Amino acid sequence: MRVMSLFLCLPLVLTSASAREAPLPPDKAFALSWERRGDQVWLNWRMPKGYYLYRVHIEAKDTSGRSLPVKTSAGRIRPDPTFGPTEVYYGTARASLNHAGPVRLTYRGCQEDGLCYIPVTVVIPAVQERPRP
Repeated sequence: MRVMSLFLCLPLVLTSASAREAPLPPDKAFALSWERRGDQVWLNWRMPKGYYLYRVHIEAKDTSGRSLPVKTSAGRIRPDPTFGPTEVYYGTARASLNHAGPVRLTYRGCQEDGLCYIPVTVVIPAVQERPRP
């Protein structure tokens, strides 16, 4: 009877495991767009349902490795098995910073009940000088 119960439950286990979606590539899971006007840089992330971005892992540095202050809004507290209670963003996240030169922006997020991504680093180019007439 136990063997029969196991075979009856097996399809349910296999179905729920296969229903879990494969993780998206980082550029789709945490789609970043940015806009620069002078020294001001605005950052915007969009995450599909089931993905979140860590507030504490949004960092910016200049080309010499010095930290640049990043302004972010408050996130939602999420219990995290690795980091403890942590602020995260679901759906969208916005941040801003001031720096005229190139910016090395690093951020990190996770798939809910799935994997956590390694930190992603992108370089936002410096302000473009206008050619003189």
